[in-house]
Amino acid sequence: IAETCVAAIAKAEYEKLVAKWGEPTVAGGPRTGERSRPAILALGKLGGHELNYHSDLDLVFLYEADGPTFHGPRARRNATTTTNQHFYSELGQRIVKICTRLGPYGKLYEVDLRLRPTGKSGALATTFDEFARYFAEGAGQLWERQALTKARVAIAPQDIVETLSEIVARAAYDHPWQSANAEAIRDMRRRMEENAPANNIKRGPGGIVDIEFIVQMLQLKHGRQNAAIRSPNTLAALSLLHQHGYLNSEDYEYFTTSYRLLRTVESRLRLMQAPTRVLPDDPIELTKLAGALGYADGAELQAECRRYLRRNRERFDVLIAAEAQTLSEFVAG
Repeated sequence: IAETCVAAIAKAEYEKLVAKWGEPTVAGGPRTGERSRPAILALGKLGGHELNYHSDLDLVFLYEADGPTFHGPRARRNATTTTNQHFYSELGQRIVKICTRLGPYGKLYEVDLRLRPTGKSGALATTFDEFARYFAEGAGQLWERQALTKARVAIAPQDIVETLSEIVARAAYDHPWQSANAEAIRDMRRRMEENAPANNIKRGPGGIVDIEFIVQMLQLKHGRQNAAIRSPNTLAALSLLHQHGYLNSEDYEYFTTSYRLLRTVESRLRLMQAPTRVLPDDPIELTKLAGALGYADGAELQAECRRYLRRNRERFDVLIAAEAQTLSEFVAG
């Protein structure tokens, strides 16, 4: 539904901008004068087909190449033109504005663009080549490549999906794994939980993010050599990592069960108290949540969640330490 909404908005606003500025075209090279077409990457939960109630949309706006816009022969005499970057940045702004506009029934979605190259300081829309160059030349940081493990081409002309998918895969995986990355991932995880209460089942210690970070760490380590494990969906990635021998059976079965449980609790929480991910302290609210999930009472639900959160963190620490140990042994040697 989210992709259908974004695609419909993008199509309508694109046509309006073409009427205003003309069609974006390619400047230079064998495709000079041809259309420079747009694409939208989905990351995060949207990228993984894992949207929950009140999930925001992590998007990256791209277009094929720089150049000017061009009006057809039927355009008015004083029609104005602009650059492709201006055109597609304006398109991105319009998509965000419409998605986040508050109407009589609320808003469609919150949109997060912080995962684009260079983050908030970067251009709203980027060419394929600029996107590829940013990561190939070393500007892309570990956390950005980690985010790209959940990226997929959501909206684009069919004939460029494969090419763009390869660009995204190289950006994420075409970097040799270093054991120091495990330490960096652990540090990122600690920073995320600094301002999260302990009973936050996503960002708190042992929360959903622990499982996601383990999956992404193993994908970054092994995905360069083995493209088969490059799934943006966490549960699918867990299964693939197990099938290819990168995650043992016990961890695979445990993380799969834990992830399903915590995501289910999260969805019920967000229906009751959007947009929270924090288990309620209020006994009445906790009892309501327990009932919605089929538990006898709030105490039973709370105990089970705490047990999984604690074990998630234990396993997270063990798996991270196993990677970091390789670095320690190298330094000691």
